[in-house]
Amino acid sequence: MIEALSKSIFHLSTDNTSYIIRILETGHAEHIYYGKRLRDVLSSVSAMGEKRYVRPGMGTYTDRTFTTLVLDDTLLEFSTEGRGDYKTPFAAISAGKDGERTLNLKYAGSEIAEGIRAIRGLPMPQAADPYNEAQTLSLVFLDSERHVELTLVYTVFPSSDTITRRGIIRNTGEDRLTIRALASAQLDFRETGMEAITLSGTWGREFERHTTPIKTGTFISESRKLGSSAEANPGVMLTRKDGSALALNLIYSGPHRLSASVTEHGMTHIVWGINPDMFSWILESGESFESPEAVITFSENGIETAGDRIKHFITASVLRSHWKDRMRPLMLDTWEALRYSTTENRIEALAKGAEEMGCEGVLINDGWFGARSSDRTSLGDWHVNTQKMPSGLTELADSIHRRGLLFGLWFEPEAVSVKSMLYKAHPEWIIGRSGEDNAEGRHEELLDITRYDVQDWIVTTIVKLANLVRLDYLRWDMNRHYSDLYTLTGIRDYGMYAHEYASSLYRILSQIGERCPEMYIETSASGGSRFDLGMLSVSASITPSCISDPIERARMLANATLMYPQSVIGTVVSPSPNAATRRIVDRETRFNIAAFGVLSYSLDPSSFSRSELKAFKEQIEFYKAFRLLFETGRFRVIENSNRIIWSVSNEDRSTIMVLYLQKMIRPNTTAERIIIPDANESYDYRIFSRSHTIPEREVYAYPEETECYEMPGDALKWAGISMVEQISGIGHHEGMRMLGDFSSRLYIIRRKEK
Repeated sequence: MIEALSKSIFHLSTDNTSYIIRILETGHAEHIYYGKRLRDVLSSVSAMGEKRYVRPGMGTYTDRTFTTLVLDDTLLEFSTEGRGDYKTPFAAISAGKDGERTLNLKYAGSEIAEGIRAIRGLPMPQAADPYNEAQTLSLVFLDSERHVELTLVYTVFPSSDTITRRGIIRNTGEDRLTIRALASAQLDFRETGMEAITLSGTWGREFERHTTPIKTGTFISESRKLGSSAEANPGVMLTRKDGSALALNLIYSGPHRLSASVTEHGMTHIVWGINPDMFSWILESGESFESPEAVITFSENGIETAGDRIKHFITASVLRSHWKDRMRPLMLDTWEALRYSTTENRIEALAKGAEEMGCEGVLINDGWFGARSSDRTSLGDWHVNTQKMPSGLTELADSIHRRGLLFGLWFEPEAVSVKSMLYKAHPEWIIGRSGEDNAEGRHEELLDITRYDVQDWIVTTIVKLANLVRLDYLRWDMNRHYSDLYTLTGIRDYGMYAHEYASSLYRILSQIGERCPEMYIETSASGGSRFDLGMLSVSASITPSCISDPIERARMLANATLMYPQSVIGTVVSPSPNAATRRIVDRETRFNIAAFGVLSYSLDPSSFSRSELKAFKEQIEFYKAFRLLFETGRFRVIENSNRIIWSVSNEDRSTIMVLYLQKMIRPNTTAERIIIPDANESYDYRIFSRSHTIPEREVYAYPEETECYEMPGDALKWAGISMVEQISGIGHHEGMRMLGDFSSRLYIIRRKEK
């Protein structure tokens, strides 16, 4: 809830947090506190607020009647340039004909309203209010000399313990105004010693977890590409010396930046939003611009609880899909089996195998359209290749539907091949001056989707085809970064392009979703190059990587679930050896890892032996029996070393699934123990392992061990289970565990009924 405790003090509270703002006598917005919920804010503000008896050092005071107020040494809700605040600005402008940069914004009023305040202007996703509990505070600040108005918008989601923030700049004068920076949120703390946990990486190595101390100077995590990028995911966790944590994110799919610095006065200053190096925005008289929504949550109990809160918020307020509250479909992806050799007969064989396995749909990946036989041709020619599929796409879709399976197709709608009918017809539709002379990425060019004719063509093409074949599942991919930025749209400033591109993408996907409301939309961008809350606003799940190696995927999944629920993370069981890493991983381990997310298979079931088909069928039966737990349960990384242990538990902790994954076997190991922190101390549990199969050709095929225990929840939580020893030397006894390199077990823990 939001309370105006006086004309100058605002308290934003959720179920467990408090956020306090004070308007100073000078008209500046002071940040007083963000943290655990306080019970009596009004009587505390005077003691909590900073006193300012003297001006610090060489500080420049902004108001001659308050000569001890130095903005550079003040905890603020936003920083600007030109009035003695030298921190990274929240907002920066060039005003008038001479491009003046000073901003002197003073408080002009506030409004508290029920619900959310809709973003106006360009299409831009924002958090929804599913529980009808949200409230919004708008604080207005005015620079009357330069005719600039800034509105700070705060929306409180009490049960998610989450606050969203954004800024709005309006040109109230007659002259043109250029916004050089407008962030989404700023947080100032009178403390040091904080650390930033980021999820950065690159193609194939998405979601690498890095912990960086925030020290004197500036730490930056940013994307400088048209997408949010695999190099710097927008989700960031901040930890404090007292063990508390803040989870920060951005509902945005474009270039972004988080800047974290420690000032010379011992203040930690955090600003995040659109990357200002990739942005500028021209405002004519009366025009305004709104930044994307930032997401903020806090927990005094550390990163796990902060992560739980932001994941609850994503599930409740970010996801919009028709599939939001449904179990995700289990698809067979044709890529690993067929690559570009996508023919009617081979797809029919895969569909037959998918049905026998228990899959729920078939996703026809690349190679079904135009003259596509490699990645050098035919992107944009979204009509069926009748040489590969002589009966046509409609007949193939009908055949798959008759098996009771969903029908899915892969598209890369943002790209075009120079060797394509589309490029020959519309060379002016690409980004850049010439497809033949542009810098090349993956043998393709990007379409200029900021053009309305391109947007309409993409929407019409996909919707028409979706209706024709009764398309159930759409995978939207994008496989190159921009270069040679040039457009024929008559853009006023190229600094506006990246944001317009993101907005155009939302418009396209939103229209497709509205016209095909029951169709499942999964997004990808060379895997995880656009894994963000903006895309989750217009899709049901995201592929985290093009790399399907299960050990790499285990690392990605464990790190991604720090900030994102596993119900939005696509997982896959693929062949071994893996096509990218050549790593050999046993069949059961490939499943055991992939089960903790939105499961799919990318295999060739037509090549399975009877025993292989039986094993994969049993995996899918097991997954379906526990799908609700795997997709929506509380995920925990208990241990992450050579021995990886995960758990996922339901709300009342009556069922817990545990993954035990061993990277490398070591000789001469003895007893080992597993402790389950999420066990309910008042329950009694039964613990047993999932039955697994070892391929007959593996030379170490010892009989399957059987472990089964019964114990009270408090013992399971605090003392743990001493597991049966592994075979790791010269001795062997029946019943011992046999785990090789990259091997695993799943353990089911269930409450015993009295």
